[in-house]
Amino acid sequence: QTLFRELFIIVLWIAHIGVSIMFVKKPDLFFVLPNRIYSINIYHKSGIQLYSYNFENQSDSNTESTIWSNILIGLNHILSEFLDKKDKINVIQTKEADIVVKYEEDSGYALIVITNRKNSIVEDLMNNFSNEFKEKYKNELNEILDINRIINVSEFSDLKDLIEKNFQLYL
Repeated sequence: QTLFRELFIIVLWIAHIGVSIMFVKKPDLFFVLPNRIYSINIYHKSGIQLYSYNFENQSDSNTESTIWSNILIGLNHILSEFLDKKDKINVIQTKEADIVVKYEEDSGYALIVITNRKNSIVEDLMNNFSNEFKEKYKNELNEILDINRIINVSEFSDLKDLIEKNFQLYL
């Protein structure tokens, strides 16, 4: 009986040391685990959705497409008004989610991430993704800077790999 007790204490200490080392080496992992990203949307400044990616099943009550699409349509009209202004909406908080917005005025689009909680990790992932997106689609984005041009959203259809690369912690 004392052997099991001592063995239990040793295992407990090993687990404690392992978690402590993990906390020191990768502290962002403890923020990622309780955080969820529901979807990523990219809107052109004219109001056209360039791409949308859902992380959750459509049956999940948090991401019902009809509710979120109505919210995003309304938000999109607001974004088109604010895109050239100084005061901008960075986050819209709802009861169960935060809608985080990153504006890219020079490229004419806004990146919208729907998550359960905004934090610096989500913002860093958004910045990294946005930089890679601008670099990869530089020519396409320059072509559609003019609001009166026809936008071919199929040019952005291969964004899934870029999203999965940048947001792999949430897949």
